[in-house]
Amino acid sequence: MKKQLILFLTLSFLLTLVACKTSGSNSASDNLISIADSVTEVEITHTISGAESQWTVNSDEELESLKNWILGLNYSMVQFEEGHSPGDECGGEAYRFDMADVDPPGFCYVINGPDRCYLLMDGNWYSVSNPSNPPVTEPQWEELTIEKIKELAQKGDALSWSDFESYRHIAIGSGLYTYFYEIDENYCLVIDGENTQAAPLYIRLVLKPYDHEFLDDKTYIDIRTENVDDFINSQNN
Repeated sequence: MKKQLILFLTLSFLLTLVACKTSGSNSASDNLISIADSVTEVEITHTISGAESQWTVNSDEELESLKNWILGLNYSMVQFEEGHSPGDECGGEAYRFDMADVDPPGFCYVINGPDRCYLLMDGNWYSVSNPSNPPVTEPQWEELTIEKIKELAQKGDALSWSDFESYRHIAIGSGLYTYFYEIDENYCLVIDGENTQAAPLYIRLVLKPYDHEFLDDKTYIDIRTENVDDFINSQNN
């Protein structure tokens, strides 16, 4: 009887230990990276083949799909030598998810192949064992041309952020909202402001070459107050 009791206790201990290990491996993946219920919008940056697009997801249905997707991923932490992380590889595809008023404020999902997908958060890499594409649909962007700029400029001070929502842009600001719009090989458009709900501080048509770090030393006009045709003609003289 004593031997049977010892055997029973030993088996019980081993079963408990296995259960604890199994529970621990699942909980990290379920809870470490998530989208909080308090989040009402997520800004998505999609990068592929050197092209970058940004848009915002704020509908309940889209947010719920994103939350369920990230909670359904299984992943484990991995370490890489400096210069050899998934983010250092050429090519590939990446999605960045940025959220306001939460900690941490976002995470990245990197796709370097069908079975080589990774999550990046707070500088830590995680290998995903059941990869799947994020349930997001990139908007069908319109082409922003000089002719379209001339048409929009006629609105003058009434121009707002919403007039440019349908055009592909890149956020380049730090602290402020600064959106960069590619037009052609000669010009780009830059909009800047404290937030997208207030009137922009400026809406500039900028002559290339363009340097993100030195915005104000380039030739530009604010299309709300200056003539686009005159500006372009002055560059051709």
